[in-house]
Amino acid sequence: MAIDGPTTNAPVLLTHTMVAGFKSFPTPVEYKDLGAKGLRLRVGSTGKKTWVMRVRAGDKILNRKLGVFPAMSLTTARTTAQQLVETIGRDGNTESLDRTFKEVAEQWIEKVAKPKNTSWKQQQRKLEMYVYPKWADKKIADIRRPDVRDLIERIEGFVLPNRVLATIKPIFGFAVSRDWIDASPADRVEKPKKEEARDRFLSIEEIARVWHASDLLGYPFGQYVKVLLLTGQRRTSVASMRWESLDLAAGTWTMRASETKSKRAHLVPLSPLVLDILNTLPRMGPFVFSTDGKTHISNFTKVKSKLDTFILADDKGEMAGWRFHDLRRSTASLLQRLGVPLEVIGKVLDHASQGVTAKVYALYKYEPEKRNALDRWAAEVDRVVNGRGDQKVVELRTAR
Repeated sequence: MAIDGPTTNAPVLLTHTMVAGFKSFPTPVEYKDLGAKGLRLRVGSTGKKTWVMRVRAGDKILNRKLGVFPAMSLTTARTTAQQLVETIGRDGNTESLDRTFKEVAEQWIEKVAKPKNTSWKQQQRKLEMYVYPKWADKKIADIRRPDVRDLIERIEGFVLPNRVLATIKPIFGFAVSRDWIDASPADRVEKPKKEEARDRFLSIEEIARVWHASDLLGYPFGQYVKVLLLTGQRRTSVASMRWESLDLAAGTWTMRASETKSKRAHLVPLSPLVLDILNTLPRMGPFVFSTDGKTHISNFTKVKSKLDTFILADDKGEMAGWRFHDLRRSTASLLQRLGVPLEVIGKVLDHASQGVTAKVYALYKYEPEKRNALDRWAAEVDRVVNGRGDQKVVELRTAR
């Protein structure tokens, strides 16, 4: 049914056929839909059909674009309009509708990311570099799924788009939990890049090159790299190590549940080689590895770049394709080569136990086995990088 255009924009109960049949007019015409409070269809001079919402909220008039027909159907437009009316009725104002993405993201950082995630600074950095330039002042209620896809698909890199998507998804989830939006526009947005599990691990000779190159980094990064290698723990866990978590006399490092990715307490036995490193470090604040005495170290990309420069200078060729996280995988792989059982390696790495029996009933912590494994690993590293040490010493110490 083709409609040439009414002479007035009197209220009308719109139908899909009517909306599809509207043609362009010399000047824009609005149709007030009787099917939803405040909903209007604006037909422009080019024939573009835009859904708009115009309704009073307290002493203000809300005038908002909802979408364009046919991408947004009449049914969806009415549902969206009804949700906005309900939000205004619940809050009595448009405050929740006026929140920008940056305002919500900053609240999420403070209330969720900081208390629960030691790598929150990396998430904040991704927001500052890739999201805020596009969405800082954009109303979070106005962000739609196509906006999310467009943002992510424009980011270059192999895994970076996936990481940015993983950062913004919980922010929208946070907004949903606060009733600031009704649904997350990031839901059902797939990762743009297919990631395959990395299998790169360093040989013992490559580990020796990293070890010697770390000597040139100086404090605190050189010692950090060595402790990272010798303990097999996660990058951010070692970087945020606190003096209060260490018992140097007992040779243990205890991470609280709030400090681990697994959300459970984790004890790491410290080998004599690690203790030798820690005992040489200055205590200039709560963190073991710090440059200002107030915060723990970060900016791992810059540290890795320097380390690669020093490694290249040893005249043994480029050591390409490795990352800091590969040190953890390398520790696990070489522990297995030393004969350490996989179950013990999993406990060293704080991997989750599988199955009800393992999670609920088998609560043995494997502390002697973990100590033996890390002592053997430290002895192997010491043998290779310093040309001293003997595994028999480790076996004798364990037996004693």
